[in-house]
Amino acid sequence: MSDIFKEVEEDLRRDKAADWWKRYSLYIYLVAAVVVLGTAGYQGWRAYDEKLRGEQSDSYSAALALIEDGNEASGRQALRALSDPSGSGYALLAALTEAHLAAEAGDLATAQDIWNQLAQNGSAPQAVSGLGALNAVMRDLDDGDPADLRGRLQPLAAAGAPYRFTALELLAAVALKEGNEQEAREILTEITDDPEAPASSRTRAAQLLAALPG
Repeated sequence: MSDIFKEVEEDLRRDKAADWWKRYSLYIYLVAAVVVLGTAGYQGWRAYDEKLRGEQSDSYSAALALIEDGNEASGRQALRALSDPSGSGYALLAALTEAHLAAEAGDLATAQDIWNQLAQNGSAPQAVSGLGALNAVMRDLDDGDPADLRGRLQPLAAAGAPYRFTALELLAAVALKEGNEQEAREILTEITDDPEAPASSRTRAAQLLAALPG
């Protein structure tokens, strides 16, 4: 029975976070880019359109071109010069991209620092600050204090939050980390019973519920 518990905990703690990020990171960045650059109606769109032709747009495009050409070191350096996790517009988008590339390269300290700064950016759209907070929690899931992890995840799991169901899955992982199978069961049941939950989240939650003892 303890082997089943360990298997469930490991799946949530390690594989879940990694698989989720690999599968959905591209879509999240696309959404985040739209949110960062395309909000505030017509006036926001005009500002976005002007930025596309401006210096920051050129810098960001040039950095991506360097990376696509295989010159990742120079591309990351160019992104770093533009990046500002506490800023907005292309500076914020560059920070998102820089964190993603740092994580892929195994530079977790840099990625974590950027995620934390994004999470604390009170002026950023919720889809961006929430993404930073979610990834920061994922990186801390193995070694972080359960009470601290829970406190950081609960706002992300609130009704209407953009990453609610992923945050709920991670809350279930925290509960299992503490040995609280009943709490994990309640959280997973909340996911399976919510018609707004993505089908993938409901499927994972149902599988984990079936694997839990009792």
